[in-house]
Amino acid sequence: MNMVTKRISSARAPLTDEELRSLTVDQFFQLKLTNEEKERLREINQQREQERIERAARLRVEEEPILAELREIGWDVRSVWDLVNSSAPYPEAIPILLKHLPLPYSDVVKDGIARSLGVPTPEVQRAWSMLLHEYRKAPAGNGIVAPGDTRKYRFGAKDGLACALAITVTDDRLPELIALAKDSAHGESRILLLSALKKRRKKNPLAKQAIDVLAGDPDLQKEIASWGKR
Repeated sequence: MNMVTKRISSARAPLTDEELRSLTVDQFFQLKLTNEEKERLREINQQREQERIERAARLRVEEEPILAELREIGWDVRSVWDLVNSSAPYPEAIPILLKHLPLPYSDVVKDGIARSLGVPTPEVQRAWSMLLHEYRKAPAGNGIVAPGDTRKYRFGAKDGLACALAITVTDDRLPELIALAKDSAHGESRILLLSALKKRRKKNPLAKQAIDVLAGDPDLQKEIASWGKR
């Protein structure tokens, strides 16, 4: 029970700014905020929106080198994340994405580049060693993920790279992916590697054997157990 939930179930003093920031939608409707609390919540939300706008602007500045190259080939996007969310294929953008993946971008931008490379094309598959290297060195846990951030967030690039590896892995590279999935140093991002094994579990003995071993891993067992319930 968090501090806001405790306030719902008993007579309460005014909510602090910290409690207002952590308010969920359900808690908002359960609590009857005072006019003073509503005003402070409006100010908090306005500040959040301003911070979001300023953060997006800083990210656009950081991404400009790759965005400029994408514009040259006809992809006028505001962020590499627009490629992730695009329903249209972008094979001409793959060389640019591969070129920029190892460059020292922030975690947010590198995550977008990595997820954009989650397409099983021969060109990306030939870059397997690069994806593998970037995944191994990507940090897990929390930290500064975008330029100008003053708060720590969960790192996302390792997840993005795990997605790219799972999508582009070939059968001859599967042992390398299994080794990553078994290495607990890579944390919960390993869950995203499992889709490659799930896809192959009925036709590849190596995948089936790996799943049997990984089913006992504390970080992975819940995901693997859920497969039998679907």
